[in-house]
Amino acid sequence: MGDDQPGDAIAPPGLACPLGLPWVERLQRRSQALAALQLEHPSSIPAWDEAAQVAARFLGVPLAIVTVGNGATEQVHAAFGLSSLGVGNPLSQQRQLPLGSGLGVYILDSEQPLVVPDTTENPVLAQSDLVSTYGIRAYCGVPLSTGQGICLGTLAVMDVRPRRFSEQELGFLAMAARWGMSEYERQSARATLTQPALKGAIGFEAIADRVRLNLLTQLTQELRSPLTTVLGMSTMLSREIYGPLTPKQREYTDIVHRSSQTLMTLVDELIDLSPGEAERTDLVPTAVDIEALGQQVVTALTPLAEKHLQTLTLTVEPGETHWVLDQRVVKQILYHLMVGIMQVAGDNGILRVHACRRGQGLALGLWLSNPWLGEGLPTEVMAILQPSAAPLAPGAIPCPLLGLLLSQHLTQRHGGQIKVQGSGDSNCRLEVLLPMLEATTARSEASRSTEVGATR
Repeated sequence: MGDDQPGDAIAPPGLACPLGLPWVERLQRRSQALAALQLEHPSSIPAWDEAAQVAARFLGVPLAIVTVGNGATEQVHAAFGLSSLGVGNPLSQQRQLPLGSGLGVYILDSEQPLVVPDTTENPVLAQSDLVSTYGIRAYCGVPLSTGQGICLGTLAVMDVRPRRFSEQELGFLAMAARWGMSEYERQSARATLTQPALKGAIGFEAIADRVRLNLLTQLTQELRSPLTTVLGMSTMLSREIYGPLTPKQREYTDIVHRSSQTLMTLVDELIDLSPGEAERTDLVPTAVDIEALGQQVVTALTPLAEKHLQTLTLTVEPGETHWVLDQRVVKQILYHLMVGIMQVAGDNGILRVHACRRGQGLALGLWLSNPWLGEGLPTEVMAILQPSAAPLAPGAIPCPLLGLLLSQHLTQRHGGQIKVQGSGDSNCRLEVLLPMLEATTARSEASRSTEVGATR
């Protein structure tokens, strides 16, 4: 298999990092990830054993290994066919080798696949122990990366005879590596939640609370299926697909439809506030269409606005639609700011949102218009978000205003700030200032998209 579509050898990279992060910093990130996933010492991992076995059999090669780079050592955590290198070979017994003696170092350095049809044709690779001691002639390896895009090691298949690997085979190997890593991360997270005690002594009650929160999140996610069914059925009924409706039937159907939409929005927000999402600290730079994102929030909150006879409007400065931001964080900021203002604003108001440029960043302005009271903000909102406001405990303020505090926290996490412009009860507005994120930090998806292309 694979002889019909040759792949060219990839020359071993130097120590310069093509992704913008220095080697030392990447070593530190890898070390932290290994500690968090309890991968600091060689151990057998069933998901990786399965990934190695499936990869070897699918590609028709005698040997496959999963390794992790830990300091100056390449540790073998899973293997298939090590006996083909000879009974009692050191690699099989020690389950590790010096990082510079293998070929995984080149993948860890570049965070890209390495495909070598014949290692003896490359004078640098020919000096490695895998070639000189174990007789490896053909090598095909891909990065083993976490969900956050941190390259921990490799999944590689090898042969003692020269052979070429097709792009399809390389793609399959990359898919096996992603599956093996995600499966291990999932199992590791589950074990962390269910073990009776953690190092350092997080108490049983803290663990129990965390388990309850995660169970609540799971139940919330399972609510989406029946809600989707109810929403779909009410939509078909309102369109009179099953026959005409009487005025009273249409009234009831519309109530069910609007209530289902509101419930679905609340479920989605509960999922976004789940422990796993709330604890995520890394920002994910994405090219965001702020007009489309804002319209999603407006659409989601329209049923709540209609309940209070309120109107939502969104405007965007011409030519300032696309920004590099963390889409999830910005959506949460908008959602909770708007909800907090709406729930203390009273009836018959218009909540206006305007997006524009301020220097090199994005500015989101929010304020209320009322046909009788003019423009401004509720005093409760200004009392919480003004810089001079005294810190309040969550239990000391009304529940609707907790979203304002969350928005303030999320804005700061994005590197921005919330300002109250104006003074007094009238002509005041909120301004959320969000800096652009560095697109170069969003490496995981970009690197995955080049895995197959790297063979050319």
